[in-house]
Amino acid sequence: MAFNSILIFFFGVSFLFIGALASGHPAVCSSGKRQSPVDINTYFAILNKTLEPLEREYHFHVAHNTTFVTDGKHLEISLGGSGGLKIYGKTYNLTQLLFHTPSEHRFNSVPYAAELQQIHEAADGSRAVVAILFKYGPPSPFIYMLKPQLQELAKKPCTEQRIDIPKFDLSFLRKWPRDYYRYLGSHTSPPCDENVIWNVLCEAKTISMEQVDELSAPLCEENKNNARPVQPLNGRKVETYDEV
Repeated sequence: MAFNSILIFFFGVSFLFIGALASGHPAVCSSGKRQSPVDINTYFAILNKTLEPLEREYHFHVAHNTTFVTDGKHLEISLGGSGGLKIYGKTYNLTQLLFHTPSEHRFNSVPYAAELQQIHEAADGSRAVVAILFKYGPPSPFIYMLKPQLQELAKKPCTEQRIDIPKFDLSFLRKWPRDYYRYLGSHTSPPCDENVIWNVLCEAKTISMEQVDELSAPLCEENKNNARPVQPLNGRKVETYDEV
């Protein structure tokens, strides 16, 4: 189904955890055994030759009537239907893009500058996430595309805002690497449901320090770091797909 709107908004991870815990429903956030994010030890990841490439069949056209919304806590791009991918025969539709600074996942105990999570959801509510980490280096063309809107949001930090933009180009997704690490985990914010297939791309992309500042500039000061701490693997295995 083609989409005609995109929504971006902020909701702080720390705020969500506090509010959800108070309501009594996200006990799994603290007691679950398959929580995310995790620290991926690349030396112990298991090569699984039965894994298939991530065939992302997105609608690579320009979306119109996009809207940015912020409450100063977290950045999300909500997609009104834009294709998806298939894993183990199940179709997952791309619904959201989430940004975290710094990264939530780590490679060999090293946190990265930022992380972009592409959230896909199946008809039964289960999710498949494609995550890409960003390390400091040359500017990211994708973040550069968002620069005008991020600068506008930064004029009134820590406030609720809406900004309409005329178009949003998703073609950048095609250019990203195909090798990935896979493990079974959870949402990284309440309700922390453990129904997520995580696919963390092996190769980090680059982002400049200025761009990291731009991603956090609209945030409330206490929410500049919106990454959940890494969670124990509890015996889970991390597999890897290698296209070579």
